[in-house]
Amino acid sequence: MSRLHNVLLAAALACSTVTANAVPTTYNIVSKISRVNFSLLHQGFIDLIGTVRMTPGRFVFDADDWSRSSIQVSMPIASIDLGDAKWNNQVRGDDSWAKLFMGPRQISFRSTKLEKIDGMQGKLYGDLTLAGVTKPVVLDLRFNKLGLNQVSEKPSVGFSARTTIKRSDYGLDAYLDLVGDEMTIQVQIEGTEGVDTDAGNNINALGVKSKS
Repeated sequence: MSRLHNVLLAAALACSTVTANAVPTTYNIVSKISRVNFSLLHQGFIDLIGTVRMTPGRFVFDADDWSRSSIQVSMPIASIDLGDAKWNNQVRGDDSWAKLFMGPRQISFRSTKLEKIDGMQGKLYGDLTLAGVTKPVVLDLRFNKLGLNQVSEKPSVGFSARTTIKRSDYGLDAYLDLVGDEMTIQVQIEGTEGVDTDAGNNINALGVKSKS
């Protein structure tokens, strides 16, 4: 009877452990370092590279069942940064880009499904809203790491993702004869269990002042 009791107890503990591990975890986006990079071909010479910041937010990830994960994130138009203060202000003052800089103040993405392909690779499906236009997109996603951040000493998780869109699909058709239509997007996002202590940092692009 004692042996049977021990077997049943071990089975119960194992089941409870599996259940505990299967609970989706909510992470706060580490907005100070999480970024979206984009690139467009410039007259065939080079790829123009820019970045967009993410606003403070949260996402849910279940390492045991990716299908129970979700994310909704916003990226302020004011944070679009081409790496040069003069150029940042120049494009903002160009009426050809008014659809982007004078329209909605946020770019947003809302996931509809996360599909695990193998090991650390997956597909992230969702809706991207850019310049007021919403289109479905699919990103190739890599699950980088789940573990303890050695600096913050908090449980953390990190992902990289990549996709390609056509900016003209979102009504952004300025200078198509000079700047490529295809835009490659790369995402680096880190989440932590706990408060994003740097969430209040200024997100404006280099040299761009806030509008009152």
